[in-house]
Formats: sequence, C-alpha cells, structure tokens
Amino acid sequence: MDRVNLFNPFDSRSRHHEDRLTWAFLVFLRYDSFLQNFLRELIELRLPPELRHYNNTWEPVNVSTQTKWIESSTSPFVSVLLTDSLIQETIRVEWSDRDPIYDGIIEYPGRLTLIIENKLAHGDVWRKQLSPNRNSLRGDINNIRLYDSAVCLEWAEVLEWVVNYADSNLACFCTRGIARDFLSFVENVHPKLTPYRTFKLCGERLEALLRRKNILIYDLVKVLGLESREDNNGAYLFRPDKIAERIMIHVESGKLKVELAPADTVDQACRFFDAVDKDKETFLALQESDDWKVMPNLHFSFASKHLIWAETTWETLEYFDYFADGYRSLYGKMDRDKLLCLVKEWERECLISSADREKIEAEFNNTKRQSLNVVPGFLVSREWDLDTVIELEEREEDELEEEGLKELIIDALADPLATWGETLS
Repeated sequence: MDRVNLFNPFDSRSRHHEDRLTWAFLVFLRYDSFLQNFLRELIELRLPPELRHYNNTWEPVNVSTQTKWIESSTSPFVSVLLTDSLIQETIRVEWSDRDPIYDGIIEYPGRLTLIIENKLAHGDVWRKQLSPNRNSLRGDINNIRLYDSAVCLEWAEVLEWVVNYADSNLACFCTRGIARDFLSFVENVHPKLTPYRTFKLCGERLEALLRRKNILIYDLVKVLGLESREDNNGAYLFRPDKIAERIMIHVESGKLKVELAPADTVDQACRFFDAVDKDKETFLALQESDDWKVMPNLHFSFASKHLIWAETTWETLEYFDYFADGYRSLYGKMDRDKLLCLVKEWERECLISSADREKIEAEFNNTKRQSLNVVPGFLVSREWDLDTVIELEEREEDELEEEGLKELIIDALADPLATWGETLS
C-alpha cells in the first residue's frame, strides 16, 4: 500500500504522533519539486565534496514512509535526523542488525538516497536508529556507499523555507495552499517546532509576525495562568471580570506594542472611575513618562457588541475629567432621544466627529434599537523596537540570567494595572 498518497491518509497514529508529521511532510515533498530541490541542496551542503553530484539533471523523487524496506540502489545512502534542535556532536552511522521501521526513504534518482528519522525532541534520539539494516535493501548492497555520519536538520530551518516559499511567486496557487496548510498543521499540533519561535526568523512577513505574536501570547498565558481569546487581530490575553479584561499585543512598523483597554464596557467604566477618580494623577502620570501612552477610547455598543469607535480630538485629561465629573449621567445605557441630542452637542464640542454622529444616527434609523451604550474607555499602550525585542529573545534562547522578553512585558504591565488597583494575574 502506498502510504505517501494525498488520498490515502495515514490515520493509524494519533494526530500528535511524530509519524503523522513525517507523513504530512513527505506528502508535501512528493508533490512539490521546489521542496525536493531545497531538501537535496540542504543535505548536499553538509556532505563532503566527493559525495555531491554536480550534474543538472533532475527527476522526481521516490518517497516511502513507515517501511521495513529500502527500495533504492542510488548511492550514497545518507541518514538524516529531523528534530527540534540541532545535535552538535557527530552521530556515527554504519550497517546494523537492528529490526527497523524507517520513518522515510527518499530516493533522488542518480544523486542520493535519504533515510529519514524524525524525532519531535532531540533528547529522545536513540543513536542506533540512525544506522540502517543491510538486510533492508532490496538491491545489491555491494554497490551502495553508506555515508558514515548522520546529517542533523532542525525542523525550524526546514519550516522557515516553507514560510518563505508560501509567500513567494515561485509556488503556484495549489502548492502555496499545501504549504500554508502544512504550516498550520505544524503550528497547531507541534507549535514548538515552528519557525515563528523568534521575531528575527519572521523578518518582515506579516503573516509570520502575526503567528509569532500569537505564540508569544500563548506563552504568556501559560506563565501567568490566564486565558487567551481571539478576534480578527489574532490572540489576546483575557482576564475575565477585570477593569481591563483584554491585553493585546500588536506588531507594526518595526515595533512591538502592548495595549490594554480599561473601561471597555459600561460595568468596567463604572469600576474604573470609582477606582481612579480619587487619584487620577497616578493614572494620567503614565503618559508623562517616555514609556506609556494613554488615549481616549470612546465607543458605542449594543448588547456587548462594539459598533462605533469615536474620533475625538480631546486631550486625555479633558476627556477623563468630562466623564469623571459627569459620572453615570454621560455614559452607560442611553435611550434614543437622549443620545441623539447629546451627540449633536458632542459634535459641536469636537468630542466626536460628524462622521461619528452620522454612524450613531444610522444605528437607530436603520435598526429597531431604542438605546445604545456609551462607553468612555481608554487605550493604554507601550512599545519597543523590534531590534530590542530580538535581543531579548536571544537572551532567552541563550538561557542567560538577564531579563527576557516575557519577563519584560510582565514587569511593564504592572505599572498601568496598579493605577486602578489590579495585578496581572
């Protein structure tokens, strides 16, 4: 039975088993010539010159998986380890007497044959698994040269190429789709292998930066014991029943931005002004430093759904005082007549724009709604250059004692949360 066939799914293992990952990769390889060439060149760069073939001929590869047999006579045979992290030591390879099931056999006719061993974690590698059994060969062993050292590849290196390929003009529509589906599979099932583990690997690719940002959120969720949720902008930290329920991270214009949205609902706004009004200087002082920025986030909602975000020209202090002094009379649930009267006044005072007023009126005129919620929220944000972020990630990878990226974000968030009496967890 042909196990490397798009229409013959390998379902004898669980979705998280390493054999399923091997199968998915080999299916992709079988159907894509660019991936075949990339993998061959990656291997040949690690071989001594006398084992490299410099002819320009090309034939599609022959691929098999989960097999006892090596049905190839193309020499040299090269044992290849795919794992999460490079093993620096040399792994010697020789003919053995073990009873193997090979994760993958890839024959490049006229060039070389790869014997694939896939391990999700480099600590689980059994060195003897990299040595094939001479009795596995269906051909003449006397004509085969077995390279005496295993070639170790890091999954992230292979996947980084797939990321670039999926975003390039080299691939046709179909293979771009396969590449992206394969990346999504790895991200969802084996996130530790993805090339999005650092912002440096993402370069300027927007999709890669979004995925890396999401992974950072999920890492913070684990460290802090919080929840994560997703919207159109990706994942965010969710802190139910807090004054600032959402903590968002954005990557834009060469910056990493952390953003909180205190007073994002009517209930949160009531608790926010109760907590901050008596000591507003502490909250507003955030924007006096070079670190944090505080901006108005006036919006209008219905049944917990935000509908309109206003474009106010007011300074943060004026905006804060206006709603703090008016307390509940200027926000919360308002019926149609009261709100339509107020928005005309707000337009004249430049609290909202004429476009905002028209949108608010449309929410009544074009629907049967008799009320809207007025929510005087805020956006509190801080940002770092990606160069700084990359340096912090490298510290984490090198396991230095200095502060890493996650620790920096966690420590920074303590300042704004404290101004309304909350902690991060």
